Amino acid sequence: MRRREVSAAFCALAPTILPAVGLQGCATPAPAWPAGNDWFVFLESGRKTPDDRAAVAAMQKGHIDNFKRLFADGRLFAAGPMRDPAGSKRGMVTVKAGSLAELRTYFEPDAYVREGYMTLNAVPATPRKALNTEGIDATRIEEVRIVQLTHRANDDAAAARQAFLRGLRERGAVGAWYTLHEGPVAEVLFVRSTDNAALQAAFSGLPGGGDVLVWGQWLSPGVVR
Repeated sequence: MRRREVSAAFCALAPTILPAVGLQGCATPAPAWPAGNDWFVFLESGRKTPDDRAAVAAMQKGHIDNFKRLFADGRLFAAGPMRDPAGSKRGMVTVKAGSLAELRTYFEPDAYVREGYMTLNAVPATPRKALNTEGIDATRIEEVRIVQLTHRANDDAAAARQAFLRGLRERGAVGAWYTLHEGPVAEVLFVRSTDNAALQAAFSGLPGGGDVLVWGQWLSPGVVR
């Protein structure tokens, strides 16, 4: 997803491009979101896109239009591009869906996904502190950080880890926090900062060990506070 194209979509996706972005200046009211069934989706690289620039531009438009449709249907909470140094993960999406099969149907109109240029890595998630939904500047986007903890603490360290992350959240060092229930990524956190060294230091005492991945993420100002 290109940053300028995601930026142009923010108002149309109103009030959510990270879980339900309550966007100021947008006329579209926020849908009444259903409870439960939260999913965190990594959009990952698939096969190489065609060399036909017009075809790729059409797919990009359809990609954004599908996000708009999902938002209007009350299914999409969030979407934004990210910078994965390995080039594997290209973006993230948060949605509501009753099952993985239902979630996959959301992306059937998206040629990027339907034709295998992007793949869905969808994981059930619990929002510990959801991304902000009010007072958003929908006219632009800013670079923040997505922090991924890639190791699940064992039973002895799990409570200590949760307390550690709650402390970061309560001190305002973390703007949002999601626990993922499957796969190698255990926790995803969002921080309104671009200081990678400071973030690595903040997470250096994390109980239970594991890798701390700090990547660039682009969201509308106000979504991460």
